[in-house]
Amino acid sequence: MYKFRLFSQKIENMSDNLEKSYELLLRHESRDVFPVKEFGNIVSDHSKHENFIIWFTDSILSILEAYPDINISFNLDHQELEYDETYVRLRKLLKFKSRITIEITETLPISRKTDYFSDINILAFKKLKSMGFKIALDDVGQGINSLGNMLRLLDIVDRVKFSTLNFRYIGDLNVQVFLSMIAKITSKAGKELVVEGIEEAQFSSWVGENITQLQQGFLYSVPKIIWPREHEGVLVKK
Repeated sequence: MYKFRLFSQKIENMSDNLEKSYELLLRHESRDVFPVKEFGNIVSDHSKHENFIIWFTDSILSILEAYPDINISFNLDHQELEYDETYVRLRKLLKFKSRITIEITETLPISRKTDYFSDINILAFKKLKSMGFKIALDDVGQGINSLGNMLRLLDIVDRVKFSTLNFRYIGDLNVQVFLSMIAKITSKAGKELVVEGIEEAQFSSWVGENITQLQQGFLYSVPKIIWPREHEGVLVKK
C-alpha cells in the first residue's frame, strides 16, 4: 500500500474571520505534491481503492476528532463514486456530516461500475446528498466538471469551486468576465461559490467586492501537513 500524507489549506471567508474551514489535500509521502501516478493506480484497481478509502476515511475521522472546531472539505473523484465501498466508508463519517463538504474533482472516471445514461453519474451525487453531506463541484470548467454538467447538477450541489489558475491564459479581463457569469448563475441558484488560486491582494479585493467572499489560495494560506498524527498541532492558520 502506498503511503500518503494529508495537507490542509484554509478556505477564507472574508465576511467571517472566525470561520475555520480547510480543504484536505492528498500528498505524496516524501514530497508536497499530489501523487498522480500512485493515485491513478489505486482508483483503477477496485481492491487497492478499498484499502485506500479505509485509510483515507479513518484519517479524516481522526482529524475531525482532533480538531473539533473546524470544518473540512475533502476530494473524491468520479471513479470513486462508482465503488460501493466509498459509500460504506463515508457512513463512518456521518456523525460529523454537518462539518464536512465533499468536493468532487474534475477527473473523468476510468470505467463505469454502475449504470447511468448521461455522461456524468447524477445518481451518485443524489446518493451523497441523501446521506446528508454537503457537496461541492470542484474546478468547474475543467474535465468532466464542464459548465454543462455544472448546470445539470446545480439543484443537487451546495457549492461550486472555480480555480483561476486554469484560466490565466485567457487574460485577467476575460477571467473577470467568466467569473462574473459563474457568479450570476450560482447566486441565482442560491449556491456558494469559492474562487481558488487567489495569490494577489488586488485581485482578492475585486473578487470580494464583485464575486464572492469565499476564497482560497496562497495569499491566505500555504498548504501544510496536518496528518499523520505525529504532525498534529501544525494546522495552518491565517
